Parts: sequence; structure tokens; C-alpha cells
Amino acid sequence: MRQETYYQLIDVLKKCANPVTTIEVAKAVNLSRSVTSLYLNELLERGDVVQTGSKPVYWQLAKQDEPTEIFDQYIGYRGSARSAIERCVSAVMYPPNGLPILLNGESGVGKSYLARLIYDFLKQKRLPGANQFFTFNCADYANNPELLSSILFGYTKGAFTGAEHDKKGLLEQANHSVLFLDEVHRLSYENQEKLFQFMDTGYFRPMGEEKQIHSQVRLLFATTEKPDKVLLPTFYRRIAAIVELPSYKTRPIGERIELVAHLLAKESAKIQHPIKINKVVYDELINLDEEGNVGSLSNRILLLCADALRENLIEDTLWIGQPSTSAITITGDNQQIFKQRSDELTQNFQQILEVSDDVPSMKENLLQYCYHFLPELDIQYSFVYQDIVNQLKSKRKRYLNHHKIQDDILEYVAHLTDLFADSYSNRLNELILTIKQKYPRTYLFSKKLSEDINYEYREFSESMLSIFLVDIISENISYQALLVAHGENTASSIQSVVNELCGEYVFDAINMPLTASIKDIINKVKEWLAERDTSQGVIMLVDMGSLTQLYKNLKPQILGKLLVINNLTTSYALEIGQQILNNQLFNNIVKISEKNFKTQIQYFEGFAVEKNIIISSISGTDVANEIKQILQKYVFSDIKLIVLKYTDLLETLNRSKEEDGYLKETSLIITTSYIDNSFAIPYINLLDALGDTSGWANSLTNLIHKNSLEKMINEYIHFFSREGLSEKLEFLNPSVIIKQIDLILEQIERRFDIKLEIKMKFNLMMHMALLIERTILGAEDYEVPTSLNELKINDKLYYPNIKVILSNIEQFYRIEISNWELYVVYEILSTVSK
Repeated sequence: MRQETYYQLIDVLKKCANPVTTIEVAKAVNLSRSVTSLYLNELLERGDVVQTGSKPVYWQLAKQDEPTEIFDQYIGYRGSARSAIERCVSAVMYPPNGLPILLNGESGVGKSYLARLIYDFLKQKRLPGANQFFTFNCADYANNPELLSSILFGYTKGAFTGAEHDKKGLLEQANHSVLFLDEVHRLSYENQEKLFQFMDTGYFRPMGEEKQIHSQVRLLFATTEKPDKVLLPTFYRRIAAIVELPSYKTRPIGERIELVAHLLAKESAKIQHPIKINKVVYDELINLDEEGNVGSLSNRILLLCADALRENLIEDTLWIGQPSTSAITITGDNQQIFKQRSDELTQNFQQILEVSDDVPSMKENLLQYCYHFLPELDIQYSFVYQDIVNQLKSKRKRYLNHHKIQDDILEYVAHLTDLFADSYSNRLNELILTIKQKYPRTYLFSKKLSEDINYEYREFSESMLSIFLVDIISENISYQALLVAHGENTASSIQSVVNELCGEYVFDAINMPLTASIKDIINKVKEWLAERDTSQGVIMLVDMGSLTQLYKNLKPQILGKLLVINNLTTSYALEIGQQILNNQLFNNIVKISEKNFKTQIQYFEGFAVEKNIIISSISGTDVANEIKQILQKYVFSDIKLIVLKYTDLLETLNRSKEEDGYLKETSLIITTSYIDNSFAIPYINLLDALGDTSGWANSLTNLIHKNSLEKMINEYIHFFSREGLSEKLEFLNPSVIIKQIDLILEQIERRFDIKLEIKMKFNLMMHMALLIERTILGAEDYEVPTSLNELKINDKLYYPNIKVILSNIEQFYRIEISNWELYVVYEILSTVSK
């Protein structure tokens, strides 16, 4: 039987859940019944298949013991690499001496490691051809094909100049052994042809020898290239088993977590100390995307440990990254802490999914399972478990912070997701459809709680959470209720309080950016409506104008009635929530609202309805929020303080030039940099004004009490001082970063021939420190409006000089500062050089 036919038959039988007849197999492989019967009997003699029945005869694959002892060492064996390793096992067990295997994948995916495991498996099974393991990288002598040929096939004395004695080649040395040829695509076509002939006949001829030599060698190959493009066609066709290995970035997140944990545990064992790693650094390792794959990951971890050892004297635990409460703990003798599965637990879980008649019975079975079995597992340190629990508890607090959703339920969901998500997500598709139909509110609530969980685990978490919350989340609420407000957490904060006080999941919430247009809001609400049954009616509480436009655009998508109340407060939402829970008729809720609430339609199309002050900082929203907190103490209570990103401020100012009255309610703009002041609204550049506060009184007239002005100015001076900087940094060491930036500012002054005033130095000090911290944390990048290569300061090119100045600090923190951040620094510096 040809090797291709063998694999074809095995693949067909693998796909058949039940025994099949000879005729069915023959049709699948496109062979005659008699030939197929002959081949199936060969497989029966080898023990690969089982025969049952008579007239007709049925065939199915024989159950084989899984080679867990060896291949469980390869992370991903039960996941993304399972089919690849199973193919390797089939190939090496093929009589009499296995089949050639080509391992294909990017550099660093584990081809050499898998080749060694294959050899270990052969030894474990006591199969022939496993005396020794030989390895050779064909790239070493790729530029000298004749020398490479002599190494592979050997040579006789006098075969070429310098051949002073006979030399056995690798093929002869590896008789009854395994020969692993890495980078096989670097073999010349001539050497590939010779190797092909050896694979075909078992014979080869050393250089200078007329007599052929026989050798029984198990051949393993590896390449990083597409084999059908780089290998000789005859050689490529002779390799029956082509095995593709996944890259690190395409592996499931669970496997990436295991790999990181495994490599850290190896280093922990090596230094004989536990390792604690900052979650931010840990996330970076999990999401690493480099050409070297696991090899690069291993090197990165080695360097992190080496740097941590250099910077910290070990007392008990080695810290990687800044110490924090969300750190992950790794120990050398606890490599399995991230995943502990057992066949018994897996089978029990699968059985529950398959035999439970309905969702309530499945919930009861899963609760019993979690109560009895999960305490046996030691996965409290699992990154996946910790992350999911934290996400679910955070969302519960936001959407329904009530005792009815207990911590145990969320922890059970996290445990089950950590253990079984990779294997059973697809199994739950049918169940999810049932939950969507019978328990729509429960499903939607579970979806909201799971929305920030990593996408590879999200579907499974939603499924488990939906099951556990059946009969906890009420399905007896007739109307869909929504809160919509401007602000990062305005609507959701009210939602959390009202749902908690109601003791039920009544309201959903949509938080909209301050600059969102009515069209943006309509689109967001339409997305929300699309997932819900609106036939009984929809109630919305909003904090914006343009209710006519809102009503006109949303009503066609709603099957029932629509009530929009233009006043979002906790008391109003609580009143509506109680009416909904009391099963009031929709029209009665409308009448009660008209009677008790002062609702009016407002036609306002500007930036904000209330009198406001806009606050923005070129150094980021963190600084702007700090400025807001200080101002909040002194500004009159009827003034709304609005924080904008610097880019959003520029966009808002541009829009105000195009639309008359767009900023008519804005009394003042406060920034930390120069902006175009060609509009009528007063503005204060804090850093400039701190040098001369004489104009503050005019700008703040009717906004704060004049007696509070001096006290407020003193607070801002403190904020922009060196001490103020120390308070703003979350994890960078203030004393270290201040010294580093001092040196940077000195270099900036020398290179660009400028003199920085004290207040500008403080500005840059704070900006640069926060810039570095933002970059370490992975700040959002923006498009640069001009070419950095063309920018100059005092006739000196800005970009190449600033890159040199910042190179040391980039290397120190292992970061690369984005072009947007460099552009912002230029904007600040350019004001000094003018």
C-alpha cells in the first residue's frame, strides 16, 4: 500500500463517527471495493482498524493509547498542534521503519524541539531505528554543496584533495537511528536528488566509492520556507508527512500563557527564587509578535530576568517590572499552575454538557460539579482565571452590583473557562441558541458582563455565565429600558445604582463621548435595539437635546411604543425602574412621567447645553483631569467642566470656526500649551499664565469668586512643580526618571541652541515623564500631520537629533517613542525657539 493511500484511509475513518462499510470507504477514497478491502485488511493486521459484523463488514479506527508521557511536553499538543503531532506519530509508527517527516513553520516555532520529542517517543515505544539522534543544519555548508555532500554521504580516501582517509557520512552513522536535517531547503538540487534516491531505495554511494552502502535511517526534515516552492519536486513528493506548526502569535491565548509561564518557571528554577512579574509586562509577553516566535520569547524572558537581577538584590522574590498588586507569581517547582486538567474532570464536564435535558438541569449539574471538583484544583494563580474573575466582578459592579450574583458564580465561570474553553467552545453553539430564545435578558446581561474578556475565551464565558444566571436574571420585564449620557461613566454609574436599588437588571446604559454628534448617538442606540425585542415598548432617559430628531430616527426600528425622557438623573431612573418592575402599562408610565418629571424638548445643536469650561492638555487627559479637579474646588457650581483630548480640542476649535454658535455656552478654555486664539472665547495657557497671573482675574470673571483666585493659583503652581510630578507618576521611580529627563533637557538645549525657562522645564519634565509612562503602557498613537524629517528648530533638523537624544532612555526602558509623541515635543519646543 502506498503511503498516500494509507493516510487517505486513516483520514476517512477518522472523520467517521460510526463504523462504515467497505463500499462507503471505497467511495470516499475513489477505489474499487476489492482493492479497498485488501488495504483495509492490511490495516487490520497492523492493528490500525477494528472489524465488526459480517455481510456487511464494518470498519473503524482502533483506539490507541495516547503518547502523553512524551508529547504532553509540547505545549499545544492538546490544542493547536494536536493534529500535527498525531500526524507525526502515525508517520513514525508506519512499518517497517517509519515515513519521512517534514516539519514546516516559521523560525522559532519549535521544529527542533518537536524532532527531539519524536526521537524520545520512538525510544519510549521501543520502536526500531532509535539508537541515536543525529542532527545537522544544512545551512551551515549551503555555500559549499560538495562539502555538504561529503558530510551527508561520506567519502573514500583520495576522493578529492585533502581526503586522506575514509570518512563515514551521516547517513551511514545514523544506521538504525534518527537523522534530523534542519533547513533542508538549503540543500542543492543535486544533493536533494541523491537523498531522494536513498529514501527510495535505502542505498547511497559515498563520494569516490562505486559500491553502494545500505542504511536504515529514520529521516526528519525541517524548513522555514514553503516546501513546494523551494524543494525539488521529486524530493518533495517523496515526503509523505508534511507537518505545519503554528507561529506563536497564531496560537490560542491559553497556549501563549502556558509558554510564558513555562519559560518563566525554568528561569525561576535556575535562579532558585520565585518570580513575580508585573501584569503589564506579562501581557506584552503574551501578545509578543516577533519573527523569532518562541525563540524570541525565550530570549526576551532571559533578558528581563537578567535586567531584574541587575537592578534588584534578591531577598526572596525576583520582581520583573514595577511591583504591583496584580502581579503574576511563578515558581520553578510549579510549572503547571496555569493549567491543571485531568481526563476524569474533562470527561465529567463533557458528560454534563451532553446528557443535561434542559438549561436549568444543566445549571444544577454544573453547580454540583464545580462544588465537588473545582476545590481540588490549584489554579488560583492562573492568569486566565484572575483576568476573567476581575473582569466579571468589575462589570457586575457596573451593571448590577447586587448580592443575587454571588462571587462563587463568577469564580466558577472563570475556573471552567480556564480549564475547558479551548476544547468545548464549539459544543456550546446549540446551547447558546436555546438560551437566546428562552432567556434573552439573561443572555444579553451575560454578554455585557463578558464583553471585555479576551475574544478567545469570551464565547465560552458568555455560555457558562448564561447558564449560571438562569432564574437569577428576571425574564418577566416587558419593556426595554436604556440610559444614554455624555461622559465616560455617567450613564453606567446611574445604571449601577438604579439596578442595585431595584434588585434587578432593568436598565442598560450607553456612555457617549462629550463630542458625539446626535448621529453618533442614534447609530449606537440602533446597535443596542438590534439585539432586543422591542415589541412591548422602549423607554429611554437621555441627557441631550434634539429629541425630535432622536425620536424620528429610532421609532421606525422599534416595533412597539417609544418614550424618550430628556432628563437623566438617578431619581428619575429609579422611578421609571420601579414602574417597570410593578408591571405598569406603558401608557401609565408615560402619564406618570409627564406628571412627575419636568421633561421638555430642547432644540440645541451645539457643543454642550450648559455653561462650561473646556480643559485640555497636550500632555494627555491625566493632566487635564488633575487641572479639572483643582478648578472644581473654586468654580461656581453651575459651570460644567469638560475635559477633552488635545486632538479633540483642536477638532472642536476647527468646527467652531465653521458653525456659528457652536461654542456659545463655553466661557473659557484652559490648556497647557499655545493654541490658535483667533476665536472670541477667552483662553488661559496655564504654564504661560503662571509666570504672569495678572490676566487671570479678567478671564475668570463670573466663573469663580475673586477671593479664591490666589489660592487656586498657588495650587496650580504646586501641581506644576517637581513635587507635583512625583504625585502624577503611577509606577515609574520619580527620582530616577527626573534625573534622566534632566539630562535630556540639557542635551536639547545644547543641540538646538535654546534656553528653557524654569516653567518650560517643568512643563517638559512632566510631559516627558508621562510620555515615557504612556509609551510603556502602550498609549494610543495618532497620525502625524506633517513630515518629521522636514521639521527644524533654529535651523537644525529636529527628527534625527531628537532620536539621538532619546535613544538612551528608549534603550533603558525597552520602548520606542511614537512619531506622534515626538511631534508633540516638537510643538512644545518650537514655541521656545520662536
